[in-house]
Amino acid sequence: MPTYTEPKRPLEFLLNEMPGALSREQVTLNPIATALPPGAVLAQQSIAGSAASVTGSISGTTLTVTAVGSGTLTIGQTISGSGVTAGTKITGYGTGTGGTGTYVVDTSQTASSTTITAAGAVAAAYAGNTGNGAMGAVTLSAGVQAGVYRLTIVEPGTNVGTFVVEAPDGRMIGRGVVASAFSAGGLAFTLADGATDFVAGDGFTITVGAGSGYWGAYSASSAAGLDNAAAILTHEAPISTTTQLATVIERLAEVKAAALDWNGADAAGIAAGTADLLTKNIKVRAA
Repeated sequence: MPTYTEPKRPLEFLLNEMPGALSREQVTLNPIATALPPGAVLAQQSIAGSAASVTGSISGTTLTVTAVGSGTLTIGQTISGSGVTAGTKITGYGTGTGGTGTYVVDTSQTASSTTITAAGAVAAAYAGNTGNGAMGAVTLSAGVQAGVYRLTIVEPGTNVGTFVVEAPDGRMIGRGVVASAFSAGGLAFTLADGATDFVAGDGFTITVGAGSGYWGAYSASSAAGLDNAAAILTHEAPISTTTQLATVIERLAEVKAAALDWNGADAAGIAAGTADLLTKNIKVRAA
């Protein structure tokens, strides 16, 4: 005899909330390929995705992607390629939701079909740098912030040099060495040595693009800001190729741990997400 598993019911997870719907908020969900159940823990896409390589063309402000080589396209990424205007950013979804389809870009132009690279972070040398070493590709991981990071050479040397990296909030996230891989605070890259050595005060800005601001399922390993649990879905969200509105519990509530959906997170991810929810005054209880 087959076993029937009862699906999660709307608001089944909720123990207590503030009166007058003070605990509730309406949010916009990213396009989703898999329905989200009631009790799904959500996070906001505050960071542009890390990187992607696609084949596409641009007409006006419409980017049409016909093939994906690697990665996922997201709002906030800066794109580049033959014939693509420098600094062009993806600002909206059309029929595409990460792969093939159409997207909205912020600069009107015409570009024939070509290989297009999309990046969530863009590096630029300080004006007046003496050294001419180049910044390699910047990879993003969980914990990265949107905004401008600053890399500054503090101890120069022949074919080498030590630098510090400061996050957008002013914290120093780490020290690195020219020509060696650096990884800290959600950033990973290698600053190559050049024919002319860096001097103290040389450096680069690394601008991490802001994401769509839309919401999606919590993911502890996300590099797009979805690693910060911040709300709980009240009712099922169906599969959708476009954005959709949803009601969430976003503050001042008590919820049942067993009725939450953590999108496959492991014990460490659930613990981190539970701590995130507590900062929103959402208490996860075992009962």
